[in-house]
Amino acid sequence: MKKLFVFCFLLLLICGNFIPCAYALGENSGWARIVKDYVYIYAEQDCSKQMFTLEKSYYVEILDSDEKILHVSVMQNESNFPQITGYVKRTDVDLCYTVPLTPYYPTERLTVTSDSATLRLSPSTNAAIVITATNTQKVSYYGRVDNDRAWYYVCFGDKFGYVDVNSVSAPNIQLHPTPLPTKQPTPAVTNPSDTTPELTPSTDTPSPTSEILLIVFVVLLAIGLTLALFLPGNIKKRNVFEQDI
Repeated sequence: MKKLFVFCFLLLLICGNFIPCAYALGENSGWARIVKDYVYIYAEQDCSKQMFTLEKSYYVEILDSDEKILHVSVMQNESNFPQITGYVKRTDVDLCYTVPLTPYYPTERLTVTSDSATLRLSPSTNAAIVITATNTQKVSYYGRVDNDRAWYYVCFGDKFGYVDVNSVSAPNIQLHPTPLPTKQPTPAVTNPSDTTPELTPSTDTPSPTSEILLIVFVVLLAIGLTLALFLPGNIKKRNVFEQDI
């Protein structure tokens, strides 16, 4: 019985380690960070309709997910900034499993600088008019889109639409306080042709060690010959030979 309990415990532990992260993201506890330029949020799950580009370095909250698409929300229903939802591609963002620092997304208010600013249903001068803001009134900024011309996606009077960038002041958005991740530098590849070949001693020139050994050998040979000639026994033999002559 004890062995069976241990086996079941180990089985649960192993299975728990292989639960995909996507299930945890469906519990409204995940965040996605925009870490590169031109990341779009889409109105439809098939990503066929672009809404606007999200602000780099900021976060959107994940509501649900699958292997390729994240269903996310932008803004936290603060004053003048109603929350909206849309879809982002998983490959366009970095997943974050802890609550990020605030602000999660910039809350910028733009001032109408022309006589009026017309909010349209889509980023086109031919699109239907949603509402019109007059000079000095403020609209809430969500993002930007560039088609034939540049547009801001904004909210005014709880209504959303696209406004020509020339009708309002420009947003002044700083990077999120959390630094963006940095890529590790790629080690430089050295061209073999650029390297200086190692110099090796020429085999034609004797090394100092061989020269020393040769000198020692010659000296020892000379001493040996000298001793052989001048030892007493050798001298005696040489005298007898001279007398016989």
